[in-house]
Order: sequence, then structure tokens, then C-alpha cells
Amino acid sequence: MIRVLHTFPLRSRLIIVYLFILGAGGLITSFIGSIIVNRNIMNQAKIKVKHDLKIASVVYNTELEIIKKAIYLVASGNTIRQALLQNNKPLLRFRLEQIAQDVDMDFVTVTDPQGQVLFRLRQPERVGDIVTDISPVRAALSGEITASTEIFSSDMLAKENKLLPKQALIHLIKTKKAKPPDKKLETSGMVLIAACPIYSSANQLIGVLYGGRLLNNDFKIVDHIWEIAFKGEKFHSQEIGTVTIFLNSLRISTNVKTKDGKPAIGTSVSEEVYNAVVKRGEQWSYRAFVVNDWYISEYKPIFNYDGEIIGILYVGLLEKAYISIRNKVIYTFFAIATFGFVVIIVISYLLTRSITKPLSEMVEVTNSIAAGNLEQEIKVESKDEIGQLAYSFNRMVVSLRKMRKEQEEWGNTLEQKVKERTEELASMQHTLMQSQRLASIGKLAAGIAHEINNPLGGILVLSSLVLEDLPPDNPHRENLQEVIKQTMRCRDIVKGLLQFSRLEEGKTEYVNVNQVLNNTLSLIEKQALFHNVRLTKNFQEDIPSILGDNSQLQQVFMNIILNAVQAMDEVGILTLTTYHEKKNDMVVIDISDTGCGIPEELIDHIFDPFFTTKEVGEGTGLGLAIAYGIISKHNGRMTVKSKVNEGTTFTIKIPVADKVSQEK
Repeated sequence: MIRVLHTFPLRSRLIIVYLFILGAGGLITSFIGSIIVNRNIMNQAKIKVKHDLKIASVVYNTELEIIKKAIYLVASGNTIRQALLQNNKPLLRFRLEQIAQDVDMDFVTVTDPQGQVLFRLRQPERVGDIVTDISPVRAALSGEITASTEIFSSDMLAKENKLLPKQALIHLIKTKKAKPPDKKLETSGMVLIAACPIYSSANQLIGVLYGGRLLNNDFKIVDHIWEIAFKGEKFHSQEIGTVTIFLNSLRISTNVKTKDGKPAIGTSVSEEVYNAVVKRGEQWSYRAFVVNDWYISEYKPIFNYDGEIIGILYVGLLEKAYISIRNKVIYTFFAIATFGFVVIIVISYLLTRSITKPLSEMVEVTNSIAAGNLEQEIKVESKDEIGQLAYSFNRMVVSLRKMRKEQEEWGNTLEQKVKERTEELASMQHTLMQSQRLASIGKLAAGIAHEINNPLGGILVLSSLVLEDLPPDNPHRENLQEVIKQTMRCRDIVKGLLQFSRLEEGKTEYVNVNQVLNNTLSLIEKQALFHNVRLTKNFQEDIPSILGDNSQLQQVFMNIILNAVQAMDEVGILTLTTYHEKKNDMVVIDISDTGCGIPEELIDHIFDPFFTTKEVGEGTGLGLAIAYGIISKHNGRMTVKSKVNEGTTFTIKIPVADKVSQEK
């Protein structure tokens, strides 16, 4: 067998061996590359759908919080108190109609201190029944302000609004892989409900106000989530993203479409998902078959006031859209690999034609070169293939001599170059990471600011109406005027948030940071949470001005100060320091507290969007990220130093006005 092989030309033997090695290596590399591509693309899809579920939860909870704040605003006002005490039904109807229209509630009801209905906005004739079986109402009778998701029977819906039983009615549809329906018709409804006690001026309970919105066949929430997370994303004219609200296992609000293009209301979740989410209370993350297609899905249980699982919040991404992307990448990868393989075959065939030099001379010269002697060259005695190889080999030796000389020169400065390059890469990485964080805020900022504008508008309108009704000598006018003033300031902050999300510049003017800090403190230092906080101000009197937006800077300082007070559990020392750093021509603001401090492993994440150490529902994790973005727009820097159980110091540096002007 060996003798037969040696009868082949050397060129043929080299090509055969090379093709075998290249082919095997190419197949292995392509297989591993396909696995990596598939894993990375599908992992990115899973990360996105987890992020989208967070968006859905924020939107859902925000809708519930809007209803809760609206109910609280009305229940704590003088109008409803006077209407109840004077039994003034027209005034009561007028006030409740206002709030129902402002917040888009399907029903608003008032009870007496025993839970007996006194007045229903949508069913004025249905009064006298006891509603203590509604958990939020029962809690409100005990003095709590509550909001939750609950299930109302058809009779309960009819009592509140005669139109709701028809809206709640859903015909169950059997679909592939779905949990088999146990009935043909669903008459109950899932509602967002809030309840608040009503007290007299003597702080005596005189009733309860509750109201809510029916989610069955109501697409406002799912459409809002879709607008934020998926708008414009399609695959072959099919929407990539889907959002659904389930009552137990039944779709009651969704943008999932059936084959005829209608919303898949009445279809059910798969048996596997139902068992995991509803029965075991788990958050389910995997691929799931949704009506007609497979989706990369995230399911989260919805709880009522009593902690029972009554439904599911779902978001999903069309799996075949990502499979299509994966296949295109893999096919492109294989096409490029195949083309490269063919090119290499052609090149190797052409190169091997010149390999005819006697091996003995080649071994001798290469051994000499391996020993470090680069001065030896092969004598060129012919112009045929052997001569060409010898000439090329001599050129290689010349190149090696040149390369060795260059390497020796580079070796003298390599360590310094590596250090400079490392620092450059670290700086680039930090800049890229921060840009990604700010981009994440920008994606959600517009949607969130839009949602905040609605309750702010309601607060401003209602506060103005109440102010008009108060006599000039009423002691509450000053407080109410302050509420209106601060509400308008909040509106300016929301406007600034929208400008930030669109990367727009704010109002630029000469600003004295001492004045901004004093204005900020005047707004918040009289609050109850500052009663046990000792405030120390170390302000440089002749501190130079900066160019910036007064409102945005006030927002940054207020956010950091409130965080500091909360970190001290409202007891401790808060120190504010300002000075001019002449070396870098910067205005420096230090805000220090004696609070619990931040663990070292969390320091690098406090400016990340959605990162928060507060309890669920107490913070969105956007405050410090937005503050960081505002300071960055002012050409400044924000850093933090902290020790656990000792305290935290935030340092803000902003160029003085003259320096900023020169740079621009």
C-alpha cells in the first residue's frame, strides 16, 4: 500500500492530505459554529422576552396604581365627605363621574361603614346590598388603602354596571395543545379594583369608596405593553411580539390572533404552563405553543388581594422569527466556509506545483535557520520550479531577518504599548457599557412619562377645582396652592424626562449650585422623614456658576438626597458640600449620609437601569440612571463611595461655565 502511494506525484500526495485535514477541520468548525450561533441567538431572544415581561409588569402595576391613587384622591377630598354627610346625591354623582372619566373606570361605588352600598355611579338604583365579600372593600373598612386584581361573578358585575356582564361574556374555544376547557362559557370577569376608606373631619369612618375596570375584552393594557415593547417588529407581516392577560387559564385580553386574524379571546393556555404557573405558582420561562405557533414565552402569575393565583400575565416572541434569523446566519456561515474551502483548494493546488526542491538541501538549510543562522541562503541555479522555490525561500529568509530586527525593536517598547492599549480598551468598554445603560432608559422613558402625565393631569385639575371651591380665608388654601405648584413642577420633570429619552438638551442657563441645593432642600426638608435628620451644609460662598438646566439639576439632587435619607432610615447626619476644584476647573458637589451603605459587589450596578435594592413595588430602579444621564449631558461626572454600616458619598463634578463655553 505504501509503495502504491509513493508512485503518486508529490503534489498529489500533498493535496490529498491537505484536503482531508481541511475538510475534517471545516466540518467540525462548522458544526461547533452552528451550535454557538443557535445558542447565542436563542439566548438573546430569551433575554429580550424576560425584559419585555418586566415592562408588562410595570405597565400592569402602573394601571392598578393609577386607579388606586384616583380613588384615594377622591376619598380624601372634602367634596365626597360633604356629599355623604349631607346626603347630596347630585354632588356625589358629579364628583364620581369626574374621576370615572379621568381614569377610565367601569364602576365607582360608595358604601357605609358597615359595607352596605349607598350609591353606585353606573347603577344608582342598585343600593342596600352588602359588599364585604370583596376583599379590597373589606380591607378598606378596616382602614387600609388597597388595590388588587379580583374576579367578579356575573351578578357582581351586573350590580356595578349593567353593561359589564355582556363585556365579560366569553365563549371558550378549544385549540391545539391547550388545556381542555371545563365549560363552554365564561361569565365571570377579572377586574382591577381599588378601595379607600372615607373619614369625617373628626377622623371617623363614614364609608368606603371603591372602583375599578373590567379586563375582559378590554385591550388597553395589552396594546399599551405591545406599543412599548414590540411596535413595528414583524416577521412576514406577522407580529413578532404578543401580550396576554389570562383569567385562570382563559385568554380574556390579548393581541394573539387566530387563523382568521381575530384576537384569540376564549382560547386557553397549554396544560403544561397552567400546571406550572397557576397550580404551582412558578414563573414559567420556555417555548410554548400559543394558539397557532410556537413562542419563546414568559408567564407570570397574577395574585388577588388574598394571595390566591387568579390569572397569568404573558409575553412572547414568535419563535420562527428567531429561527429564521438563526438559519440565515448558519447558511451564510456555511456558504462562506464552502467558498473559502474552494478557494483554498485552488490555491493549494497552484502552490504545490512548485514543491519539487530536493528535500535534503531543504532540511539542511531549514536546520541552520532553526538554529538561528539567518545569513545562509539557497543557491539559485535554475529558472524552473526548483529555482523558483529556491528564490522564494531566499526571500523568506530576508523577510525573517527583517522581522527579527523589527521584533527586537518592538520588544523594547512592547510593555508600554500593551499598557496603553489596555487602558484604551478599558475606557472604551466603560463608555460602551454606560451608553447601553442610557439607551435602555431611553427606550422606556417616553412610555413611562406618558403614563405619569395622566395622573399628574388629574391631580392638577382636581386640585384646581378644590381650590376654587375653598373660601379665601380657608387655612387649607396655602397647602393646596403648594400641591398645585409642586404638581406643575412634576409636570416639568416629566417633560425633562421626555427630553432625556430623546437625547435633547434641556434649558441651558447660568446656574449657581448652592442656590439649586437650597431650593431643593426647601421643598423637602419640612417633610416628616427629615424630622430626625441633622443637616450640615458646607457651601463655598464664591463658587463659580455652571451652564445647565436648573430643573434637571434639582431633580438629580432631590433623588440623591431622598435616597440618602431612606438609607439612614430617616435618622442620621446628611452633609452637603460644594467647592471649586481649581486643578480641573470643576464645580464639585458632595452629598454624604451616615446610612447603611452599599455593599461593594453592588457599587458597579447602582447606575444600571432598573437596578434597585428596595422592596418590590417601592422603586423602579430608574432614579440614579436618569440622574447619571442628566449629569452626563452637563458634561459632568458622577461617582460614589460607600462603606457598609458607615455611610455613602455621591460626588458630582460639572465644568464651570467659562470652560464649557470654550469647549463648545
